Amino acid sequence: MTPASRAAAPRSHWQRGRIGGLDGLRAIAVVLVLAYHLLPGALPGGMVGVDVFFAISGFLITSLLLVERRRTGTVDLRRFWARRLRRILPALVVALATTVALAVLVGGDALLGVRRQVAGALLLVYNWAEIGSGSSYFDQTQPLLLTNVWSLAVEEQFYLLWPVIVLLALGPATAERRRYAALGALGLAGLSALEALGLLDAGISPSRVYMGTDTHAFGLMMGSALALLHGRATEGLTLRPQSPAVRLVRGALGWAGLAGVVLIARFADDGSLAPPGSLAPVPALVAASICAVGILQALTGEVALAPGPARALQRMLRARPLTWVGERSYGLYLWHWPLWVLAFYALPPRTPPLIVAIIVMVVTLVATESSYRWIETPVRRQGLMAWLSALAATGHRRVALPVAAASGLVVVMVGIALVTQPASSGAQQVIEAGAAQVTVMPVPVDSAQTGPSSEDPGSAPAGAGADPTEDSAACTGQEVTIIGDSVTLASAGPLSQSLPGAAVDAAVSRSVYVGLPTLQAVDARVGARPCVVMALATNGPIETGQLEEILSYLGPERGLVLVTGHGPARSTWIDQANGSIQAFAQAHPDRVVVADWAGAVSDRSDLLVDDQIHPGPQGAELYAELVAGAVAQLGPSAS
Repeated sequence: MTPASRAAAPRSHWQRGRIGGLDGLRAIAVVLVLAYHLLPGALPGGMVGVDVFFAISGFLITSLLLVERRRTGTVDLRRFWARRLRRILPALVVALATTVALAVLVGGDALLGVRRQVAGALLLVYNWAEIGSGSSYFDQTQPLLLTNVWSLAVEEQFYLLWPVIVLLALGPATAERRRYAALGALGLAGLSALEALGLLDAGISPSRVYMGTDTHAFGLMMGSALALLHGRATEGLTLRPQSPAVRLVRGALGWAGLAGVVLIARFADDGSLAPPGSLAPVPALVAASICAVGILQALTGEVALAPGPARALQRMLRARPLTWVGERSYGLYLWHWPLWVLAFYALPPRTPPLIVAIIVMVVTLVATESSYRWIETPVRRQGLMAWLSALAATGHRRVALPVAAASGLVVVMVGIALVTQPASSGAQQVIEAGAAQVTVMPVPVDSAQTGPSSEDPGSAPAGAGADPTEDSAACTGQEVTIIGDSVTLASAGPLSQSLPGAAVDAAVSRSVYVGLPTLQAVDARVGARPCVVMALATNGPIETGQLEEILSYLGPERGLVLVTGHGPARSTWIDQANGSIQAFAQAHPDRVVVADWAGAVSDRSDLLVDDQIHPGPQGAELYAELVAGAVAQLGPSAS
């Protein structure tokens, strides 16, 4: 390749508005996100696909700003913002209106917070609206319809602020100023990551950290820094020839970046359900952003044009299937989540996740292709007003009337959704009702006689109010301590009737990791009662070692009831927890009894509320009956 052709290639490359392989990288990013959402456990860190998108957006937007400034001497901000809105809003409005209208047909929890969600999505502040409401991004027991819009809001806020910052920072766009600006962008990326880590360390909600524009801007800033450093390549200027060694290193970094993104997606965890000490989400997200920048630099400039690993990477990413998916990545991202939420509430609760994923993907592909052909592409090429005029043109009258009728119906149904939004979820209602009836019995205790001993925790006697004898057939309610989660909370009323006087300590999202400390605290308040119920299988996996630690603390004088958990099929950790419980009970038949809640309700979804985890009134009665029956099975050995 001659120097002249090398110089010309990047210039024509940018005139076409494409970087070879970029659509393929988008395809990989969206596939990671789809797998993360639709196939639980397949890619535990697939959320990093969003960070790849952020790095791409930062790189492309900054590059476009540099190109326009180079060609015209300035940046038309109004025109720039209009193009971005034209690219995002029409498809967003159609997807939003359609899925909200369908949610009316599903009803119930599918309409949770829909007014706030619609307003946040249309005003492009969805992330801050959800942060302000205190909702959780990581809660998949009652998912919100438009949660995926948070990342679009972050990008649009970046599109609004970053061009102004670039114009003020660059002034005359010399190479030296670009380098300083790149350093500034890297500094902002570092500050964003440090703020995220600091807020997590301070106990701030992970959802606030994950969805915050300030705490999730590192990928956008890293991509922007790359564009500023590669200003000559992105602006289509003559490039200095690079040595074979430099091309080899840059190409190798590109391949390493791609491998890194895949490995992070496979082995990282979002941290929402992971035990302490697992890979925290922020380092994984930052690492994925760095890997994405490594890929982008290998696709940019001369390095991608000369023979070597970078060109091989670009050729792979330009494969037609990847390009096809990448061109439609926006629609795939936009449609898949709300359609999955609708399926979550509409399909039978134990439908295998793979079947749900197939159904959702088929509908998503149809919706995405329709949006791409008839909304996104025409609006991008013709402009919004020209597209609307074309719809009303004579040649389109035969479709104009059905489109108008369907649009009117959708508008009416959206209105119904906004009016009929439930005040709270079914789970919240039963939890709040049960929480009002929870009582940890405030029995005075002489810790020297009845409290758990730090030197010999296994020898703690029964608490005050209990008078066990060797002939007692079972524990009475006043001899029972129950440590539970929100399912226990929802069943507190019937539990107090089945086991009057039981000390119940239950909390939302409680897992086995805090089971023993919670039991110790309750023992200190009400005494070490001879019968203990642990109902903590809903919110995370359970290991045999954790159960051994609890049983060791109880000692030979106290018995243990373990309650199995139940949830939708995608709650893969629940089956693991139940397996550990059953195996542990079989290993300790004289001291451990199972209350098989999972077995009792696996075919009785009518006893559960919409999230298919928490019991309704009749389900709560069954739960209490199972727990009381298991306590009775402990028999005299627990006394």
